[in-house]
Amino acid sequence: MPQDAFTLRYLCKELNQIFSNGKVNRIVQPSTDELVFTIYTGKRTKKLLLNVNPSSPRIGVADSEKDSPLTAPNFCMLMRKHLLASVIKSIELVGFDRIVKITFTLSGEFFDGVEKVVYVELMGRYSNIILTEQGKILGGNRGINMFDDGVRPLIVGKPYIYPPVGQKKLPSDKRLICFFDKKEAEELVKVIVEQVQGIAQSTANEIVVKYFSKNACNYSCGQSFFDHLNGFVFNSMPNPCIVKKNGTIADVFVCPYQTFSGEIIYFDSLYLAEEFFFQNKQKVKAFFNKKERLISLTNTALKKAKKRLTAICAKEEDALSAQENKIKGEMILSSLHLIKQGQKECVLDNYYDQTKIKIELDEFISPSKNAEKYFKKYNKQKRTLVALTPQKEMAISEQRYYESVLDELNLCEDIVELSMVEKELESVGVIREQKSIKTKKEEQNLFRKYCVDGFRVFIGRNNVENDKLLSLARSNDVWLHAKEYHSSHIIIFADGKEIGQSVINTCAQICAYYSKGREGGKTDIVYTKRKNVKKPPHAKLGFVIYENFKSVFVSPDKHLELCISSEIKL
Repeated sequence: MPQDAFTLRYLCKELNQIFSNGKVNRIVQPSTDELVFTIYTGKRTKKLLLNVNPSSPRIGVADSEKDSPLTAPNFCMLMRKHLLASVIKSIELVGFDRIVKITFTLSGEFFDGVEKVVYVELMGRYSNIILTEQGKILGGNRGINMFDDGVRPLIVGKPYIYPPVGQKKLPSDKRLICFFDKKEAEELVKVIVEQVQGIAQSTANEIVVKYFSKNACNYSCGQSFFDHLNGFVFNSMPNPCIVKKNGTIADVFVCPYQTFSGEIIYFDSLYLAEEFFFQNKQKVKAFFNKKERLISLTNTALKKAKKRLTAICAKEEDALSAQENKIKGEMILSSLHLIKQGQKECVLDNYYDQTKIKIELDEFISPSKNAEKYFKKYNKQKRTLVALTPQKEMAISEQRYYESVLDELNLCEDIVELSMVEKELESVGVIREQKSIKTKKEEQNLFRKYCVDGFRVFIGRNNVENDKLLSLARSNDVWLHAKEYHSSHIIIFADGKEIGQSVINTCAQICAYYSKGREGGKTDIVYTKRKNVKKPPHAKLGFVIYENFKSVFVSPDKHLELCISSEIKL
């Protein structure tokens, strides 16, 4: 997003209007990179958020309460010591850079208008929060008492120095005119990014595109473009908005950018737009982090199941030679008169297939003992084969189950669905179970729910819900599932009515969407009455067998227009 000085300038104006003359009642530090000030503004209490996380540094208004550690970090204690009960005098942008200056005043029996200033530097991996008094550093969030290669030492007790800006100039610096003269669009964008303070690439693109849309020429006039740049930066009418692309919130702007297309949603204030944007960004990040963790844990469990199956198959292959050992024992017993003790091997006639068979012998025991040894090995291998059969079935079942869980995770669309898969993994021991109290709301929010031509349609979102759904269905309800892929189980509740083929086809399209097969286009969906679907005893979650089924070949379709949000009682 263009979190540059152009954007911050408008944001600081809004924050100054909200928090100016507000009293600091509370300061907490929820995480290493975050500070939250609770400010009483005379009418209500609002929270000022300072976040210097390198991936998304920002300043804004925090609407939600955040958990804070029981023991406050040292920096939080320092801020409380100096700023509790102080009043915010102003929030303003420093020059035209990504530095916000928050001035606090203290007054009372021992103070007489003492000013303390917090500098919030929103500069990617160099972001920082620094507390100063009379221009000298009292403390900071990071990098304090480190010499920073001598470029800008941040030492407690020493003067605070602004970060170096290099050769970049303020937008109002007339020395820029010569850089702008006779430049094409691409060159102008590069000049702005390299020579002008506080303007991001996306904002530079917007400035240049708007200039050439007004001036029908191939090259810029230095003075004309300089005036246009300053007009855009300092006189643009704010109209805060976010832009959505393909259903995903892509960016937030002071005003709509011609260079950034998509669905535009407007807000009354920039801080509200930014709060909405960052909350969504945090949710998306939390979703992908949780998804990645659950996929990793499931893959680990899957690898263990595959390793177990490989070991079982190796034992099984070894045990399959049991019949051969039995034949060798029989051949030795039938030819005892031909074998002498001390022989290491012998070649005998195999009367089963009229061939010669070479048999290894233990030279230290008698021929009859050698025969007994082969029979013992034969009996052991027989017992092993009997024991391995259920073990192999269990290992195959586990492998298929974890593969189905991976498919579930890939089909999850929000963090709630991920949490349900997480609970499923807890129930099978992949994740250590955490005690939680299930609320009535959680109980009600089972399944995806649709209404298709008046029929209730419930869709399981994971293996646990698939099993639960099967137990709720009655014998004449219709059950659907993808034929070749893992998919959600779907139940069409008949409720005493005849379910038409059009309803089944629509539900099949929904089933195809909530299956692994949606990546490949059309999918074969099987359907049958609930009475034809059985769950074998001790079977893994989500595993069923079915008979007397029909199938329909359909394209995946989510059919959002048929989805219902209201709860339906069974």
